[in-house]
Amino acid sequence: MRTFANIISIVFHPLLMVTYAVLLALNYTYLAIYPATMKLFLVGGAFLCTAIIPGLLIMLMVKSGSAGDLELTDKRERVIPYLIFITANMICLFYLFKMRMPLWLLSMSVGVCLALFIALFVNFFWKISVHGIGVGGLLGVVMGTSQIQLINPFWFFIFIILASGLVCTSRIILKKHTPMQAYAGFGLGFICTFGASFISFTYLLI
Repeated sequence: MRTFANIISIVFHPLLMVTYAVLLALNYTYLAIYPATMKLFLVGGAFLCTAIIPGLLIMLMVKSGSAGDLELTDKRERVIPYLIFITANMICLFYLFKMRMPLWLLSMSVGVCLALFIALFVNFFWKISVHGIGVGGLLGVVMGTSQIQLINPFWFFIFIILASGLVCTSRIILKKHTPMQAYAGFGLGFICTFGASFISFTYLLI
């Protein structure tokens, strides 16, 4: 069971969520008409900014002794990684803006940054699940995109909801978080990304 929980935690690692969101947007919305080269630049840029660079910096922290492990089990060690995540996502947001991505996609990136800012503040008092934030944010992106694009990916909704449950359960099984920490992270990620998409949808209507 713990092996399966570890696999789920890796597949749905927080550093991969933005890349997954960009992939989905490029394949299931009108952005699918973009040429393969353009898609490669967009996905590659998102992956480099929000996964590769932050991941390498956290590994350096562990190697230097600034952090105890890659899971950042001690919440006191999470402050600098949170700042790294936030900076990385802001750079990704700027990159997507320069690549002339639509407002609704940019707004969801803003939602991710907002969720991380709130999580950074909460971290000073309580350890919230970043895995929960990641998968909750991904669900918020899918639901927000569906609302704006007027599509209904029914089976994909079911998959993401089941995946969210597996991720939160895995973090609890691995004893990395309490149920409340996992659910709070999920709720924070979902509210921020879906809320950002709703605001952008309202702006587009106006």
